[in-house]
Amino acid sequence: PHTRTRYTLRAFATSVNMLDFDELDDEEQTAKEEAAAKLAAEKAAAEAQRVAARKAASEKIAAERAAAEAPAKSEVKTAAPVATPPVPNGLAEEEPELWQIVGGVDKGGIMVREGESTTSTQKTERLSTGALVEQLELKGDRLHYKLKTGTGPEEGWVSIKLTGKDLAIPWVEIGENGPKRRPPPWKVVKQPTIEFAQMKELAAKDDPGDYYGMKFPYTKDGLVEMGPEWLTKAFHKSGVLPRDNAVTKILDAKEFVGGGAGLKCTFSVEYKKDEPWLHKKLFAKLPHLPGGSDRYFVSCMWNHDRPEIVFNIFLQDFVPFRVPKFYFGDISASTTNFILITESIDWAEKGKKEFAPGEIEPAYDKYKDWELPDGGPMYYTACCKALGKMAAYHKQGKLHKQINEMFPMPDAVREIPCGLPGQDAATRKTNAGKIDQLIRFVGETAKAVMPPEITEPAFLEQWKEQILEIMDYQVEISCYMAGAGTPNPLDYVGLTHNNLQIDNAFFWRNSENQVEVGLLDWGVLSCAPIASAIQGCISGASVEVLLEHQEAFLKAFAASYEEFGGPRLDHERLKTMSLLSMTMWGAGIISNVAQVLKTTKAKEWSEIKDWMDPRLLDRFQTRTHTQQFKETLQLYRKWDLWKVFREWRDEQNLPRKG
Repeated sequence: PHTRTRYTLRAFATSVNMLDFDELDDEEQTAKEEAAAKLAAEKAAAEAQRVAARKAASEKIAAERAAAEAPAKSEVKTAAPVATPPVPNGLAEEEPELWQIVGGVDKGGIMVREGESTTSTQKTERLSTGALVEQLELKGDRLHYKLKTGTGPEEGWVSIKLTGKDLAIPWVEIGENGPKRRPPPWKVVKQPTIEFAQMKELAAKDDPGDYYGMKFPYTKDGLVEMGPEWLTKAFHKSGVLPRDNAVTKILDAKEFVGGGAGLKCTFSVEYKKDEPWLHKKLFAKLPHLPGGSDRYFVSCMWNHDRPEIVFNIFLQDFVPFRVPKFYFGDISASTTNFILITESIDWAEKGKKEFAPGEIEPAYDKYKDWELPDGGPMYYTACCKALGKMAAYHKQGKLHKQINEMFPMPDAVREIPCGLPGQDAATRKTNAGKIDQLIRFVGETAKAVMPPEITEPAFLEQWKEQILEIMDYQVEISCYMAGAGTPNPLDYVGLTHNNLQIDNAFFWRNSENQVEVGLLDWGVLSCAPIASAIQGCISGASVEVLLEHQEAFLKAFAASYEEFGGPRLDHERLKTMSLLSMTMWGAGIISNVAQVLKTTKAKEWSEIKDWMDPRLLDRFQTRTHTQQFKETLQLYRKWDLWKVFREWRDEQNLPRKG
């Protein structure tokens, strides 16, 4: 506001200096100067009034918020509950929509009427410029308000626009991190069934997004083509950019492929007015190109894109750790197109090992833990603590008030069913074929890069028989992972990041040189067994790190979970869950050999002799899946997971099958 006043006065002064006053007589000159000075004074006074109103409103809202939060803070200090309470619908009440009156500068305010109609009775008093009002109803350009600050009728109807000019604008609280966003109303959107043959045609449509209701680009070229004008509208719509500011340029847009969730793009922007809380370097996540299996599986079969959009629009401001600042995002159910724009993380250069407090470390790649300064333990510990903290916030109802609609909790599984059949003959035959493919890959195709202990034919054949038997109990294991058999099964189920691998996080050191973590990539967010979420994190660690630190990682999660309001977990139960999850991981990866051979052909494998070969190391799908094959089989032997499974089956009194 102060800046806007300076610009107004400077523009006025410039216009006066351009006049040729020698052509005017003294009277006319004096009159014009007085009129101009009066107008400038009125504008300055109105601006000062608006600034004062904003400050008063901010102080009032801050005081109300502090008073509302005080009891909640005192409750956090109490001991954690023994059992998980039902997830509340949300602790915070929805904040009212506020508007600031900007019209009527030269008239002392804007006209107020008693009713919605512009022909209804006019009130005698005007609503003062700079006033802050609460929205009771909004019908087209007519606002039914209740006065918060300023002068004028306590209640009435006003126009928010007149002949294209704003009379009232949405008011936002601007803090040190910029405007306080007001997400759009939450709504449940059902994803229609889309067949593979329909994908390309549907993805070519430009349907508007489901949440903000505006069309959006979904490719790098589309983003550049729609340009600064679209970005300005989008950032105004999301609330990150005040309406008196704009994006003026898009620069250096570069697309790249990273990870498996979609295409990525970095670009820079320039603004009409720079602010310390506006990022000039931005990052966009975009869908895979239509027509291929990657797009169909990620966007249609797995529906990984919507959870990330929902998280960034609705949950980002509630989670208890840092995430990249959201600028805009939306998705269309009818086309599966989406876009997500956030700040671009200012990563340190690769190879750097020492960091100042607060400096973001390099972007670490999945299954390259030798890049981590300590090899991994501090980093996975930080991640496990963050997982526990978010799960506790979910249990305490500290996330969005409609979190149960966004990410529904499953019904409690009270006990493990007994007497279920195993795999049918056709399923067993299919799985056996996939296992044979994996055995050939490990024991023959990629044997040169595998530890000898897992390439022995006798071991691999034994593993095949055992994993097929374990797969007969997938339902029972899933029930156990969901807390079945415990007094409160949902203690072991909750909402947290389900894929917190090292490449889905960013790290920095605090003043005590401890590792802190921020979280990225929320594509598989859902309510799920918490042991699976832990597994989704620590399974990226090296075998050596897991053998030494697995229990410490589990304890780090459990301690954080309890500290921030979650229930106390049974450590031995959690450990068994973790080991069974690792066992089932082996059953899950048997389908991934084709993905590896798609990116690195069999002929190339005949030439690959070690892990540092670029054809293995630098190809994401090749490196990640091959490492998973190796680690799964190594840990299966070293932890004797066959013994773990049999002891678990006996403890649960489950009959043998087949």
